[in-house]
Amino acid sequence: DYAREFKNEVKFEAGLKYNDRSEYNKRDQLRNNILIDAISSQYQYGEQVYAAYSNVNMKKNNWSFQLGLRAESRAYAGNILNKYGLDSLPFKTSYPISLFPSAFINYKKNDKEDFQFNYSKRINPPNFFQLLPFPDYSDPQNIQIGNPGLKPQFTHSFEVAYNNAYKKGSNFLATAYYKYSTDLITNYVYRDINRASSTGDSAYFSSSINANTATVYGLELSNKTAVTKWWDLNLSFNLFRSSIQATIPGQNVNNDLTSWFSKMNNTFKLTKTLSFQFSGQYQAKTILPPGGSSSRGGGFGGPGGGFGGPQSTAQGYNLPVYDFDMAIRKEWAIKGGNTASLSFSVNDVFKTRVNKTYSESQYFIQNLTRTRDQQLFRLNFSYRFGKFDMNLLRRKNNKIDDSGSSGMEQMQ
Repeated sequence: DYAREFKNEVKFEAGLKYNDRSEYNKRDQLRNNILIDAISSQYQYGEQVYAAYSNVNMKKNNWSFQLGLRAESRAYAGNILNKYGLDSLPFKTSYPISLFPSAFINYKKNDKEDFQFNYSKRINPPNFFQLLPFPDYSDPQNIQIGNPGLKPQFTHSFEVAYNNAYKKGSNFLATAYYKYSTDLITNYVYRDINRASSTGDSAYFSSSINANTATVYGLELSNKTAVTKWWDLNLSFNLFRSSIQATIPGQNVNNDLTSWFSKMNNTFKLTKTLSFQFSGQYQAKTILPPGGSSSRGGGFGGPGGGFGGPQSTAQGYNLPVYDFDMAIRKEWAIKGGNTASLSFSVNDVFKTRVNKTYSESQYFIQNLTRTRDQQLFRLNFSYRFGKFDMNLLRRKNNKIDDSGSSGMEQMQ
C-alpha cells in the first residue's frame, strides 16, 4: 500500500495484492458407524487472486470527492479425488481482469445538512461451500451440494442520501438506492438420484446457481435521537422492491416482491458507568435480503442478510422473521488514562430467530426451517492501555479482507 498527501487537501492511495490459497478437504460420511464410500470424498483446490487499486480524495469549498478504481483477476482450480469410484475429476475456472470504479461525492450545505451521491461496482465471488462439488448427507431431508461452475456476481450500486443533524445528539438520514446485479448467486432445489440410498431412490438437493439478473431498489429512513439524558433511541425503516430473473433447469423464474425491514436500538444510561441496551429487528417476507445501510445484508450477497439466515432465492421466498437482543455494560476509569469494561449480552432473547423458506417448482413444494445459535450468551472483558490509533483500524478495513472463506476477498 502507498499513500501520499498533497497540497489543497488532496490525498492519493494505491496498492497491489497477490493471494495464493491451497487447501485440502476430506469428508467421511457414515451411517451407523459404517463408512459409505459412495458419498465420501476428498477434495483439493487452489485459488489465485491478483488485485490493484487506486483512490483519490479531494475537497473544494463545500464539496468533497473520493474517486477510485480497482482491477482484479482470479483463477480457481479443483480436483475431486476418489468420488464415486473415479480417481480424479479436475476442473478449472478463471475470470479475466475486471475493472471496478467507485465515486463518493458529498455536498455540505451547512453545519447540519449535507447531501451524498455514491456509485460503486463490486464483485461477490462464490465461497468455498458454494463451490464444493459433492453432497452433504448429514441432513437427509435437506441435502446440500455446491456448484463448481458458479461464476462471481457483479453488482452496480447507486445511492443518494440526505443527512440532517437537526439538534445535538440527533441525526436523520434518508437514502434512496438502486442495485443491479448480473449472475446473482441464488439458491435452488432440484431432484436427483440419492447415492446414500441402497434402493436408488431419488432425493431433493439444495444448491446454488447464477441467476440472469436481479434488481433491488428502495428507500431507507433512519433517525437517531436522545429522547432524554439517559435514553438514546435509534430507529430505521427500509421499504424496497426486489426482482430475480433466472433460468433454472426445467423452470424459468421471474420472481419479484415488495418488502420491508425495520430495526430499533435503545440505549439506557443507568449511571455514568453502567448502561443497558435493548434492540430488535423485523424482516418481512422477501426474496432478497434488503439493501441500504442499516440492514446487515447490504442488498445482494449470498448467505447472510439482515438476520444471518435469509438468502436470495429464485424459486420462492423467505418468510417473515424477527428477533430481540439485549446487553449490559459496566466501565471503569483507571489511573494513567487506561480503561476497562465488562459486558454481558444475550442474542435472540425470546427465541424467535427462526428462518423459514418456501420453495416451489414443477416437481415439489418445500418448506424449510433453519434454527441456529438461539439465545447465544456472551461475557466480554476488555482492558485498554496506551494510545489507540483508529486510523490503523480504518486503513486495514479499507483494504482486502483476508477472511478464512475462499473467494471472499474484496478491495475497497
